[in-house]
Amino acid sequence: MLFSNTKDTTQILNILDNFEAYLKNDTNKMDLKSQTNDRNLKKIEEKIISLAKHIQDDKLAELRIFGEMMLVVEKLSDGYTDDLTTQISNDEKVNYLAYSVNEAIKNIKESLDKVIVILHQFENNDYRTSIDESLFRGGQFRELLTGINKLQKGITSRVLQSYKIGLTLEHQSSILQTEVEKLTKSTMKQSSAVEETLDAANKITSNINRNTQIINKILEESSVLKESANKSVLLTKNTTTSMDNINTSTQAVYESISEIAKIAFQTNILSLNAAVEAATAGEAGKGFAVVAQEVRSLANRSADVASTIKKLMDELKNQTITGHKSSLAMGEEFDTLNLNIENTLKSLDSIAQASREQSRDIQLINSSIQNIDLSTKNNASSTENVNHIAIQTYNVACTLVNANKDINFEGKEAIETPDEIIKSIFTNKKI
Repeated sequence: MLFSNTKDTTQILNILDNFEAYLKNDTNKMDLKSQTNDRNLKKIEEKIISLAKHIQDDKLAELRIFGEMMLVVEKLSDGYTDDLTTQISNDEKVNYLAYSVNEAIKNIKESLDKVIVILHQFENNDYRTSIDESLFRGGQFRELLTGINKLQKGITSRVLQSYKIGLTLEHQSSILQTEVEKLTKSTMKQSSAVEETLDAANKITSNINRNTQIINKILEESSVLKESANKSVLLTKNTTTSMDNINTSTQAVYESISEIAKIAFQTNILSLNAAVEAATAGEAGKGFAVVAQEVRSLANRSADVASTIKKLMDELKNQTITGHKSSLAMGEEFDTLNLNIENTLKSLDSIAQASREQSRDIQLINSSIQNIDLSTKNNASSTENVNHIAIQTYNVACTLVNANKDINFEGKEAIETPDEIIKSIFTNKKI
């Protein structure tokens, strides 16, 4: 019989039991020492031991490769991609599994390396590079790469827009600042011109007021002159009456009338001079004072020659007649003078009325100029504020442009001029 020896049979069964326990993972080690003495069973035992060793070696190799794979996967789950499975198994399926894990790690590492490079570029303000999305055929890793590319495009679009806006704002704020400076200078000149105009208007107002005062004074003096002229007319009439009385009395005082006629003649001459002086000198009182003085002088002379009146009667009679005629003529001249004075008063009154109207008009002009001056000063203040805002806007625009100059992105070199950008804005094109 094949298994006639119970001891040898037991030994083989022990080996098989140990082998079975190893295969069931009940033990980690097999006792593969040969203990059979039977020659026929010895070959079977050796074959079993050989098979067990082969299986044990394969299992140890698988254990090493699976252990290494476990470590690699654990490190991968912690974020490390620098380890790969290096162990080799006799089982091609296990080797293919290890190969697949290694390829997955390599692919992940390659993708992450590229992502890291791009993120470093992003960190250094360089958004010109995108990542190859075909590294993964799908899944969340593909979505990650797609998301990074979308982020790159979004940042590029925003930076491009910001750069264009900055360039445009810098350009336009520079123009605005220049125009505001021109406006400021123009406003200052306008303010200065308005102030000069206001000063001139004030001087005109002062001159008109002074002229009005002078005209009013002339009116007052002319009124006095008119009153004096009226008195002179009355005096002339009285003189004529007196001359008539003298002429009636010439028969009684014939000798003295000649001297009286001379006095009347001198009075007539002085009266004419007084009339001329009153018309031309402008200060009526002085002329009439001189006439009065001369009349008094002639009266004194008349008293002195009273004793000789009789001797001079003939001459007095003739002079009385002449004096009578002169008195009438003087009366007519005084009437003419009075009419001229009235006309002069009317003209002066018209001038005074015109001056008052001019004064009111110039006051309205002054008020308007003052309002213009106030508006000009307010405009100057507003212009100064606008200039301050324009400078701040320009500084902000320069800061924005300088910040974007250090950023590299697609389309930066092909950016339009500020005028072209503005044109595209007003034609409803995207910036």
